[in-house]
This record gives sequence, structure tokens and C-alpha cells, in this order.
Amino acid sequence: MADPGRIGGDAIARLRLIRTAQVGPVTYAQLIARFGSADAAIAALPQLAARGGGKSPSVAPVALVERELATVHRLGARYLFLGEPDYPDLLAQLDDAPPALIVRGDTELLARTPIAMVGARNASAAACRFARQLAAELGRERVVVVSGLARGVDTAAHVGSIDTGTIGVIAGGYA
Repeated sequence: MADPGRIGGDAIARLRLIRTAQVGPVTYAQLIARFGSADAAIAALPQLAARGGGKSPSVAPVALVERELATVHRLGARYLFLGEPDYPDLLAQLDDAPPALIVRGDTELLARTPIAMVGARNASAAACRFARQLAAELGRERVVVVSGLARGVDTAAHVGSIDTGTIGVIAGGYA
């Protein structure tokens, strides 16, 4: 497992590239594959833009990214980058896999077989009870519930698997 407090140059370069205008997940992966590192990809952006007839995209300033990294660390979390050993295998197989995840807690859960449990926010008591029971049974079989933390079925699934491990996903980052 990577050092949770790591705020190294590679993390800074990766986040600068991720935060660059016109660089989404697919472009990020292509740039890393082509240039070998985020630093090299950032250095190549002006030439790539010029060849394409455009102007060089604005790369996020180092100070901005350092503040972001410090905030994530202060929250007890850390970044997990695509290509790192702890990054979830199934997620990494997507063409548009997120280049970075902010994780907090037991990252060993990411290696377990995941199952998404989602449902109505205004679910009936019976539906919530079923979700809790199903999540508990799956957890005992070392399957980890992955859900979005919404009220209703999502919450019931997390409650049911709290003793065996659960993964809550919040889209969009820490802010």
C-alpha cells in the first residue's frame, strides 16, 4: 500500500495533468501511455496543441494542486492513481477509468469482489430490510457492497455490510 501522506512530485504532476483543461480520463491515459509520465506529458502539451492548430491548454498551477493534496491528507484520505497497485482492477479496465480516486479507510476492500446495491431513496421498510439482510449475507461471503451513500436502499446496504466492510462512492471529489 502506498504511503497515505505521500505528497510527492509524481502525485503533483498527475493531478496537474488531470486538472488540465481538455484532458479527460481517456486523454489522460493516452498521454501517460505515450509519454511515460505526467511530467513528460505536461511538457509535451504545447507541442501537441501547436500541431493540432490550437493553443496550449492551461495546466493547473503547482500551488493549487499542493493545496488540494494537503486538504485530502488533512481529511485522512489519500489519492490512488490509475496504474498503482491498489487501484481497483475492474475499474482500471474501463476505457474512461477515473485517473485518480480519493480513498479513505481500508483500501484492502478494493481487492474484494464488488457488488453495487442501489435502489429507491424513499424505499419501503421491507425493501430496506431486504437490502440490509442481502448486504450482510454477501459480506459474510467476502463480497463488498459498493454504493453511493444515498438514503433508502443505498444506506440500508451500507448498514447491512458495516461489519464486513463497505465502500461508499462520492462522485466529483472532496469539494
